[in-house]
Amino acid sequence: MKIASIIAEYNPFHNGHAYQIQKIKNEYSDYIVVIMSGNFVQRGEPAIMNKFERAKIAVNNGASLVLELPLIYSTSNAEIFAHGGINILNSMGIVHRLYFGCEDNSIILKNLLKKIKENLNDFKIKKFLDEGNSFIKSRELAMDFLSQEEKEILKKPNNILALEYIKSLEKLNSRIKPCSIERKNVNHNDDFSIGKFASASYIRSLCYNKEDVSNFIPHYELKPENNLENYFEIFKYKIISEEINFKNYFDYEVGLENRILENLDSKNFEELIEKVHSKRHSKSRIKRLMLEILLDIKKDEIKKSFEEPYTRVLACDERGIEIFKKSKNKNKIYSFKSFYDKSNGTIKKMLEKEILASNIYNIKNGKINRDFTTEVYKK
Repeated sequence: MKIASIIAEYNPFHNGHAYQIQKIKNEYSDYIVVIMSGNFVQRGEPAIMNKFERAKIAVNNGASLVLELPLIYSTSNAEIFAHGGINILNSMGIVHRLYFGCEDNSIILKNLLKKIKENLNDFKIKKFLDEGNSFIKSRELAMDFLSQEEKEILKKPNNILALEYIKSLEKLNSRIKPCSIERKNVNHNDDFSIGKFASASYIRSLCYNKEDVSNFIPHYELKPENNLENYFEIFKYKIISEEINFKNYFDYEVGLENRILENLDSKNFEELIEKVHSKRHSKSRIKRLMLEILLDIKKDEIKKSFEEPYTRVLACDERGIEIFKKSKNKNKIYSFKSFYDKSNGTIKKMLEKEILASNIYNIKNGKINRDFTTEVYKK
């Protein structure tokens, strides 16, 4: 059995994702594991649809097994997001390939990563940080050993994530082979469509504006369930009522707490983020910090979590059941309640975070404790 894998958000699942799955089936295997973000995603926002529905759509469109990427990874920066997913796949001990979309092929990225490892100087990064640049900008400025062409490669969003996947595979000495699928037609953040292809961000913007997106997604109805603004009052209440130690959160940088507190009179998240962001602090980073505070995702919990990866099934077909049974990961979750009741330590805390995140996600519609009441979708 040859097993392929994907790490994804499917926010939402679109024709580009369906193309990727079909390409893997045509070229390699029908056995495909997907590690998918749950109800909150890396942009520091709630997903447009809940995790159970997105997992079901993925299986109905060719995925064999959809496992949840835990909240503490799905809402983190590219490095943690990638390492969390790779760590789960590696723990299964049976996955042969990881497929990912990127703007340049994996050989180019591997060579670039090697060059960076050999030449990047942490002191230079600190120097540029001290001048008021963001970490991403400081890192870019410190890479003066790269050509302009190589620097441009590093700016492309899918390449950034692809490099982190390759880094994590190397760090874990994994046998999983990285395989790139070059993005065609549209890129990650493009605000236009070509034929039946559009980026997830463009589809979301159309959908929130109540425009028709049926041409860009397989046969299902996309109804937005959520958006970040639903949590603004909860966030303000938490900031006002609790003594928050901002240093406990990964995306915190000195001074950000003052910028947030000074602008709490903003009328919504959009206005608050606009006021708080700066040359040094990107909007994505600020949104992730706000989500980390809202869901109480502390950096110490993230560090500990890598020691005990678990595999939680959200949806599967018959092939997916085969993969799950063969997996060597010792923390297999098919029935959430039965596993949760006997869990303890770090895993218990991670599962409690999932329960909290699901309940906050569903706070407007009243569907509380869905982690306990929603069964695994089986095609």
